[in-house]
Amino acid sequence: MTAVFLTIGSSPAGAEPIRLTVLTGPSIQQTENRPCVIGDPSCHNPDFLPYTLIAPQNEGGTLTSPEYTVGQIRNVVGGDEFVIGLDLNQARGQGGGAYTLESFSLSVDGTTRFSTSEPVNLVPLNFGNGFSDATIVMFNLAGLSDAQKVVFTASFSGGSAGREQFFLSPQPNDGPGNPIPEPATMLLVGSGLAAMAAARRRRREKIEKI
Repeated sequence: MTAVFLTIGSSPAGAEPIRLTVLTGPSIQQTENRPCVIGDPSCHNPDFLPYTLIAPQNEGGTLTSPEYTVGQIRNVVGGDEFVIGLDLNQARGQGGGAYTLESFSLSVDGTTRFSTSEPVNLVPLNFGNGFSDATIVMFNLAGLSDAQKVVFTASFSGGSAGREQFFLSPQPNDGPGNPIPEPATMLLVGSGLAAMAAARRRRREKIEKI
């Protein structure tokens, strides 16, 4: 799984958006009734959570989701943190199904709070409904009131064959049963590996002096 960009922290009003990570590879089981914010007619959405229907044969453009409240999203994902799964529906014969996610963002009360940092080129790994082909992480609604308004926006190009699905998921995975490490965990693992490498280097230097 490939991480395109990661920055962690908070985004006060007027600050730059928190940068999202796009992870490539099969990760989230799309068929488990996780609702779409933008997608096709096969999305599994409860009646109280509408989604934006992508038009047939839409090769590219910018689409926005309906306006939700923070409380609605919290109720669906069961908390503040969630990810967006992206299930591609591309024709194999056109560049292997290449698809470009130009950008993806979440605005709060009209201000962009979260956003990807650059276009990401993707290819479908699981044709048809199944596991998502990419995951956009991590959104965090902590500090927001239930009444605040949120809107998702996706810009893309290279669409072919069918229509993609951008769907909510409360539990990020990098495969069946394998959770994505949280940013703090990733930092701790990296620090631990660096410390081990330094210890080995010091032992080597001692042996060479003897």
